[in-house]
Amino acid sequence: MSRKRLAMLGLIVAVALSAAGVATARGHTTSVQAASATFGATTVSNMSQVTCSVTGGDTFQATKATYTGSSLSSDPRLAGALTIRAWSLVDTTNGVGHVFGRFRIKGPGTQAHGTLNAAVANGNASGIARGFVRHKWGKIVASLGSTFNPNTGFSLGSLGGSTAGAGFIRSGRWCAPPNWPQG
Repeated sequence: MSRKRLAMLGLIVAVALSAAGVATARGHTTSVQAASATFGATTVSNMSQVTCSVTGGDTFQATKATYTGSSLSSDPRLAGALTIRAWSLVDTTNGVGHVFGRFRIKGPGTQAHGTLNAAVANGNASGIARGFVRHKWGKIVASLGSTFNPNTGFSLGSLGGSTAGAGFIRSGRWCAPPNWPQG
């Protein structure tokens, strides 16, 4: 095949692919919709705990565990069996700390997954959940609120609902338990 014919064929293929891309893009609309769910994850497994003391006398309980339960939502992408793999570090003196991890919701024909990051105070976790939903694909960013105890899990939880506030200021070194995620 001559170079001119090959160049012409390449040009025709490029135009055809561009037209197909424009037609496909027109078929998908961008939308934003409110999302919310309630959840509980009180079955605890694979728990690993250590306590450590730091200079100044505070003692921290570090916990790594898997919490399972269910999520209820009018949006089927957020309804189903819930698994949270979380790490927490809580000051045993004042109950203030941090919980973070990954979540997965598996429902019939759909699922959601992502990360959670929350401050803990007075037995309440308050923070954010971010991730992805499948079936009708999308991203989720939602407030996260729940009662939380490292030994018993998450209860009375909500995604995208009002939450009890919690916050902390970290200063100095915290203990770093073995197998703690880096970064």
